[in-house]
Amino acid sequence: MALEVVGGAFLSALFQEVFRMMASREVMDYIRGKKQTQRLLDKLKSTLRSVNVVLDDAEEKQIINSDVKEWLDELKDAVYDAEELLSDIKTEVLKRKLEADRSGSSTSKVQQLFSDSFPSFDKGIDPKIEEIFERLDFIAKEKDVLDLKIGVTHRTKMRLLATSLVEDSSVYGREEDKERITKLLLSDDVIDDRISVIPIVGMGGIGKTTVAQLVYNDVRVKQHFDLLAWVCVSDEFDIVRVTQVICGFVTLQTCDIADLNLLQVKLKEALTGKKFLFVLDDVWNENYIHWDILRHPFEFGAHGSKIIVTTRNESVASMMGTLPAHHLIQISEEDCWWLFAKHAFQNASVISAHPNLEVIGRQIVRKCKGLPLAAKSLGGLLRSKFSMKEWENVLKSDLWELSNKESNILPALWLSYYYLPPHLKRCFAYCSVFPKGYEFTKSRLVLLWMAEDFLRQEKKKPLEEVGVDYFNELVSRSFFQHSSSVHNGYIMHDLINDLAKFVSGEFCLRLEDNDSFDIVRKTRHFSFLIGRDGRDYEKFEALYKAKYLHTFLSLPQRNPTCSSFQLLDTVLNDLLPWLQCLRVLTLSYYTIKELPNSFSNLKHLRYLDLSSTLLEKLPETLCTLYNLQTLLVSYCRALTQLPTNLGALINLRHLDIEGTKLERMPPHIGKLKDLRTLSEFVLDKRTGHNIVELKELKHLCGKFRMVGLHHIDNVTDASEASIRDKNCLNELSLEWEGDTDNSQKDREVLDSLQPHTNIKILSIHFYGGTRFPSWLGDFSYSNLVGLKLVNCGNCCFLPPLGQLPSLRDLSIEGLNGVVSIGPEFYGYGSSCGIKSFRCLKVLKFCNMQELQEWCYIGFNEDDGAFPNLSQLGLLICPKLSRMLPLDCFPKLEKLKLFGTNLESLTVSQESHSSSLLFFNYLDIFLCPNFVCFPNGGLRAANLTEIKICGCEKLRSLPEQMHTLLPSLHFMLIRDCPELESFPEGGLPSQVKSLSIFSCKKLIANRMQWGLRTLTSLRNLKVSFENSEEPDMFPEKGLLPTTITSVFISHLSNLDGKGFRHLTSLENLTIVECPELQRLPEEGLPASLSELILKKCPLLQQRCQSEGEDWPKIAHIPRIEIDGEPV
Repeated sequence: MALEVVGGAFLSALFQEVFRMMASREVMDYIRGKKQTQRLLDKLKSTLRSVNVVLDDAEEKQIINSDVKEWLDELKDAVYDAEELLSDIKTEVLKRKLEADRSGSSTSKVQQLFSDSFPSFDKGIDPKIEEIFERLDFIAKEKDVLDLKIGVTHRTKMRLLATSLVEDSSVYGREEDKERITKLLLSDDVIDDRISVIPIVGMGGIGKTTVAQLVYNDVRVKQHFDLLAWVCVSDEFDIVRVTQVICGFVTLQTCDIADLNLLQVKLKEALTGKKFLFVLDDVWNENYIHWDILRHPFEFGAHGSKIIVTTRNESVASMMGTLPAHHLIQISEEDCWWLFAKHAFQNASVISAHPNLEVIGRQIVRKCKGLPLAAKSLGGLLRSKFSMKEWENVLKSDLWELSNKESNILPALWLSYYYLPPHLKRCFAYCSVFPKGYEFTKSRLVLLWMAEDFLRQEKKKPLEEVGVDYFNELVSRSFFQHSSSVHNGYIMHDLINDLAKFVSGEFCLRLEDNDSFDIVRKTRHFSFLIGRDGRDYEKFEALYKAKYLHTFLSLPQRNPTCSSFQLLDTVLNDLLPWLQCLRVLTLSYYTIKELPNSFSNLKHLRYLDLSSTLLEKLPETLCTLYNLQTLLVSYCRALTQLPTNLGALINLRHLDIEGTKLERMPPHIGKLKDLRTLSEFVLDKRTGHNIVELKELKHLCGKFRMVGLHHIDNVTDASEASIRDKNCLNELSLEWEGDTDNSQKDREVLDSLQPHTNIKILSIHFYGGTRFPSWLGDFSYSNLVGLKLVNCGNCCFLPPLGQLPSLRDLSIEGLNGVVSIGPEFYGYGSSCGIKSFRCLKVLKFCNMQELQEWCYIGFNEDDGAFPNLSQLGLLICPKLSRMLPLDCFPKLEKLKLFGTNLESLTVSQESHSSSLLFFNYLDIFLCPNFVCFPNGGLRAANLTEIKICGCEKLRSLPEQMHTLLPSLHFMLIRDCPELESFPEGGLPSQVKSLSIFSCKKLIANRMQWGLRTLTSLRNLKVSFENSEEPDMFPEKGLLPTTITSVFISHLSNLDGKGFRHLTSLENLTIVECPELQRLPEEGLPASLSELILKKCPLLQQRCQSEGEDWPKIAHIPRIEIDGEPV
């Protein structure tokens, strides 16, 4: 049974796109009545079809025949020419139609325009078609010379099939993977299925087969199972062959039965009641029916039987697996080195005899990026070769330049590419625009693919969703990997990047550091990293040769050296307008203040990124780029207006204006009926009525911010915007400004702007109504996870938010009319019968100037609110004197109090013995009336950090800290003048860092701190500001000998005897000690490695290299005085 995922050659997708364009309405309208043009197009189509039938054979042969690869490149270039010509025609027809529509022409006159002659355009079409036809006809005739066959789908065997045998000593970095899978195999905890299937997933060459071999040959595994079988399934999922091999393993006889029924009956009899382990190695089949047929006999095995499946494809793993897939990642660089060395050197003594080769070898290994196959192949390539030149040649070579005989890397990874369907091959090859290690996002890449016409239109599915499907498929097949450093980011392994570069060839060009490059006519995609230096741009002159360039992609670095970069005027004004086939143009982060009108020449442009530039306005001529799909001007801080005629861009789908200074939206934006991204919609006094334009934007998705809602005069206009019908929006911000003069109108407007129940994040700013509409807090908003209410100062009561079933993050700020938080907040009037705030994780009340109490607990503990709250912040609530007991939040982890009137933290009387199991962080800041903690202390065994600052009346810390807070590691106490001592029993023994600043009474009693016994203490910070200054510090016996870092400020004398015993001290920082005259006569500990002095003027000269105190500190490696090293 042939593998069904083979999709055909790369060029097949381009051919299909050309055929589709030929049959499009625009092209058919254009050639109507033009017999010569139609005849030429028919000849062109016939020639393309004659070549199309040999593409599969050519693609397979190109990897071993450079002549075929060159032929394919010539063919691709010619087909690109055809596609560009057809695009010219479609664009011209679109332009004529739109201009006719604007002039008010009737339908018949519009049709007449298509057939009328436009000499300036029409006269060049037929000669161009003739030229392309002649070139294609010549290329087509060469296919016979190259012996390319029609419909050939044979596979060149580029690798050996793996067996179950493995040499353990040749495997590095896979012990943990082996043990995890072995543990699964030895476990018989099967819940639903008699047979467990464990997929091992990863890119080609990552070591899936090796891990399976290690597990298969483990003694424990062999003893655990009655029967074992290993089958290398490979690309052809032949059910009969696979079943024959398994049958041979379990019967210990060669099985030649060809009838599947007889074969499966025999296997069933052999497996009945037996616990087996089968390894199906290198599976590519995605057809569930085939897998279902194969596994029928397996179901008769004993409980606890297992199957391991190795595959590159996540979809295969999902289809076959019954347990979560085990994803293999790259091995460490050190393990990669030892694997390389194992194959490069005969034994360890050879390594030591050639140290220079080890240096080069480790650099070669770095190129492998943790891919075992690459390390093994390159090690074998260099085995027993001791010439430095040979090793350096491999180091400097692109790994794809090595022949198949020299390396297995190309065949192994080429196979993954070979089995991609044609449309995915185009998308993947395009990714060669990204430099190695470059992190990209799914959303941005999908828009680039769309601009390049790589996405096939599917019924009832937007192109963006089609692109997401393509992207996810490439992730599933291990072409893309999740980035570990960028949220929602992806990267390609360096060798996958090399594969993309190999298949794209000279059609894609990257300008990288110190590159000199030769632009060729074929080049269609060009990219470069911005943020290097201005000299790079001199190389752009070569782009004049790339007249048919589709992509000009400037890629911002992750950590650029500056926020904006200079672009030469010649590039902006001369070069870019010359590149009239451009479809993608990105100029983000450049110091561009205006675009030249000549940008209107870029009539094929579909993606324009001008974000984070200095643009103040966009030229009206931009509105003639009728193909434009994506316009990004986010964070153009000086941009105040969009072109008046923006509504003419009828193909525009994405308009990102976030972070601009737009004062209003242009008129007729409702004409952009395909718009899916509109980050903001801004109203002013003159354009409040324009909110009705939103009615036509039915496909808006993602994030949407509406600004200036106070300018809406007629509530009916807000209703006509039909926000409730926009079911693809997931984040919505509704914003008024300033104080309202009509709270009733504001309420009606907000009521009319009710979002669809699909909304996930909602924020409301400066709403002037006295109460919120009934829909806010309704149980039907089951998708709402984030809600923010900001400066809604006229509202006296909080909305009933407790019944929102999925709400996780709630922030309420500036609701100064709210005095008390009562039952209305919980929504108990609802008949839903669920716990209030059942999913809430984060709750913040901020700047609530009139809030006095929050003491309504709700029902009993079983029906109480906030069962999952983990973070609570009460910030700038100066009148708040009562809050809920801490035990009302059973899973609270972090509590921050700032600027409240609370006097204490409490727990319920009936809960004094209960433990706050999850509580790990407490911060109390500027709460002037805060006095104490709950009687009996805080029972928080996992509390690791306490910060208490500016609590002027605080008299005591939590009782029994030494026993009730065993995990406390960090403690900061600042500006608490009435605090006299630590509680009885002292601080917990695990405290690592202690900071005490401006606590007069506590510092006066420092000899009772009991720090000497805190052997975990490493860092101490003490400030004597606003305190009685001691004669000496630190006193002998005050600090433990294990302390490593001490910070002191506002002190005039240091005690040398106290320092003498600090034999572990490494860092000493002395700050703002203007009266400190000298360092101790006894000197400082010999263990010190760093001394930092700041704002200590009397010490400054004494501690210089010629100063009086220099002999006391000369042994310290690093000394810094007022930021300058000594």
